[in-house]
Order: sequence, then structure tokens, then C-alpha cells
Amino acid sequence: MKHKKLAAAVVTGTFCATLVLFSCSKSDKNDDSQGGGNQSDTVLVNLGANVISPAFNQLATATAGLETVVTAFTNFPTSGSLLAMKNAFKDAYKAWEGVSAYQFGPMLDQSLTTHFTNSFPADTAIIKSNIAGASYTMDGLGNFAAQGFPALDYLLFAYNDNYVMARFTTDANATGAKNYLKALAGALKTKAAAVANAWSATGGNYVDKFSKATGVDAGSSLSQLLNAFVQDFDVTLQNYKIGIPIGKYGPNTLPISPEKVEAYYSGYSVALLIAQLQAIQTMYLGGNGGGIDDKVAATTAKNNGLPLNDAIKNQINTLLAKLQTLQDPLSAAVQNNITTVNDTYTEVRKLTVLLKADMSSALGVKISFQDDDGD
Repeated sequence: MKHKKLAAAVVTGTFCATLVLFSCSKSDKNDDSQGGGNQSDTVLVNLGANVISPAFNQLATATAGLETVVTAFTNFPTSGSLLAMKNAFKDAYKAWEGVSAYQFGPMLDQSLTTHFTNSFPADTAIIKSNIAGASYTMDGLGNFAAQGFPALDYLLFAYNDNYVMARFTTDANATGAKNYLKALAGALKTKAAAVANAWSATGGNYVDKFSKATGVDAGSSLSQLLNAFVQDFDVTLQNYKIGIPIGKYGPNTLPISPEKVEAYYSGYSVALLIAQLQAIQTMYLGGNGGGIDDKVAATTAKNNGLPLNDAIKNQINTLLAKLQTLQDPLSAAVQNNITTVNDTYTEVRKLTVLLKADMSSALGVKISFQDDDGD
């Protein structure tokens, strides 16, 4: 229980962190203006228009598809509609990993954050209470561990298909279960659509604001982006997805807890880890255009004699290869093949240092979110 409270506190604190002003000289030839204004940074233009905004569009499409099949299932529960719902859930969850590194601006405005969307493990007692008729607010702080993808993971995968069907058809609280299922899917769809529209050039056009907030101070897009994606990697991927399940949280030694992996019930954890890292890699490299790698390469920073940019790219590839050696369910690997998972965690830690310390220092961006894992 003590660990669970610690985890909840860290999730809450890290996503409410206050950015701190940090001044230094410009380190990238693409950075046109320290103070923002009407000038655009070509890397930010590419990332906003061709990487970040499309990722939110993908999430909006996937969550809309999820809501559609959830509605179909609740209207006419069959084994076929249950399977369609499970597949749509996995597609939407994977799409979430594609945007989890961008928790600033519109994502914060719409509460489409890890705190409300992907707090795991799910609090099954609260979920059952809500289904049974308890009063709840979907985005209420008391409900954060009973919503989003982890809640759906529990409802759709915790038991065999016969039990799941009974929960939504013959159980005494079947109506409440259907309503809660629709509320969970509806909330994800609504938030994802709002964020996608906010980034869209034909909607809120945040992509334009993002491209023009140049420089490296706390209000710049580069600072917000780097803080968000380093936090997502350090706190969520390193600590919560791998560290805590294998009993490691900074200087703290915890019990090995396979049940605390992401997507525990569906056994989809490794696939989601890979999707998250691939999204970070795409953002770092910029897809087919300018990326963070161009900014790092423009500096003279090195790591053990190697250009820092090469060191980061190499470590991303090393970690990706390590993740691809793991097999789902990750919970089984934690329990039965802990050495391999520990080796993967070691590679995660190496990349954390390169991103959180070396990269941020080279670019002159202050990593200002707070965590208590000892990094």
C-alpha cells in the first residue's frame, strides 16, 4: 500500500511540475529567435506539422473507432463484437503511446495526460463500485486510477470471455457495466478529438504557435517538448513500466510486482513499450524532416569521444533491440526471466542519462520536472 501511494503521488507531482527559467546561448543554427514571435524554427515546423499533429490524428481516429465498437457491443453483445472491441482497444492503446511524449499545451488543457489516461495498475475496487452505482466524476482525482486504458484493460481482459460477456449481459450490474464502458470510451474519444483539433492547422492551429515559440527558455516549445518527452521516458517508461515491476525505483528496493506492468490483463505490455520508444525515436529523428537530432548534431557535444547525437541514436537502437527480445506478457517475463528484463532496464537507464543530462545540457534546455527516483 505504501508503494501504491508513492506511485500515485509521483504521477500527480510529475505532471504538475513547474518549468523553471533557464538562460544560455543559442546552440542550434535552426533556432531563429530566442524570444519567439513571428519567426519559425524549421525543426519545430516539421515536428509540429508532420510528426506530432499526425500522431494526435491517429489517436483521435483510433479512439473514435473504439467508441464505435463499444457502442455496438453494448447494444448487441456477441462474441464477435467482444473480439472487435478488444482489437480496437489494442489499436487505441498503441496510438496513445504515439502521443504520450507530448504532454504540454493542448494535452494539458484537455486532461489527456498519463495521470487521467494511463494510471496503472487500475483500481479495480473503484471500478466495481462505479459499476454498482456509486457516484463518480470521470476526471475526478479520486477516479484517476479507475479510468482510461487501464480500466478498459481490466474490464475486457481480466477474465475469460464467458465471464466478460456475463458482466455486461446477465450480471446484476450489467447496465452499470455497459454505461461505465461507454463512459470510458467516450471520454477518451472526446479528449483525443479535442487535442487533435487544437493542433490542426484548420482547427486551433497550435501547430503554428508551437513552431514560433523558439529559443530555449522555459516557455519555448523546445523546452516544453524536451521536458515532456524526457519525463515520459524517465518516469513512465523507465520507472513505472519496467522499474517498479522488477522491484527498482531509484534508491528504493521494492518487491517484484509483475501485476504492476502496463496492460497487465491484456498482456500487451511489451508491444506498448516498443510503440512508445518508436514514437520517441521518430520524434528525435524528425521522420522525413528535421528532428531533435539535427539540433544535437549542430552542437559539439560528445559522449565518451563519440558525437552525442550518434550516441543517442545508437542507444535508442540498442534499447529497441532489447525490447524486441522480450515476449508478452511482460508480467511473465518479470516473474520467470527477470535477468533479461533487468538487462533491458540497464539499457533504459543509459538512454535516460543521455537524454536527461547530456542532450538537455548540449541544447541549453533546463529539465525542470521533479521526480524522486534518484536520477
